[in-house]
Amino acid sequence: MSEDSLPIRNKIQESGIQVLDPSDFLVPDSQIQPLDLADYMDEWGVLREKDFRARVQAMDPTPFAGRWVALYCSSEAVWPPWAVMILAVHLQGGDYTTRPAGIEYGTPGQVQCQLALARIQQLDTELYRDARLMIKACSRAEWTPALYLALTQRLMGVVQSLFYGEPCSAFPIYKRRSFVA
Repeated sequence: MSEDSLPIRNKIQESGIQVLDPSDFLVPDSQIQPLDLADYMDEWGVLREKDFRARVQAMDPTPFAGRWVALYCSSEAVWPPWAVMILAVHLQGGDYTTRPAGIEYGTPGQVQCQLALARIQQLDTELYRDARLMIKACSRAEWTPALYLALTQRLMGVVQSLFYGEPCSAFPIYKRRSFVA
């Protein structure tokens, strides 16, 4: 066999490195519905109980059905904690067809990060026992350092080695040391 006819070797595939994409833990944007508390305040940014209750009661809960609610306040107004409690009761108190998947406090981006961190805590680390693992760099979740931190902390004691980047350009993060007694 001539040198020209040798099969091309995929050294990356031969390395045995598994790749984990942090964006796999993200809830899709389409599953997060924002709810801005500022929309329920009067024109001066004041939340008055009677008006607030009336606005919440008139709110249609169907856009939130089956989705995660990102409850936040875009104005710098001071508002009482009972406001989010009333919204939660209204959204979760309907029939099962209109209930949200859950309600979290924060902007949609913050809620997406909170949900991803919770999913990382549920990760079955045994899938990566003694693995050579690459945490993907070119990920939709690249903007969220908290996900990279959580994955590192969760997997560090389980994997043989941990890398950041892409298989063609790995940046070593962690390697388990073997001690000989």
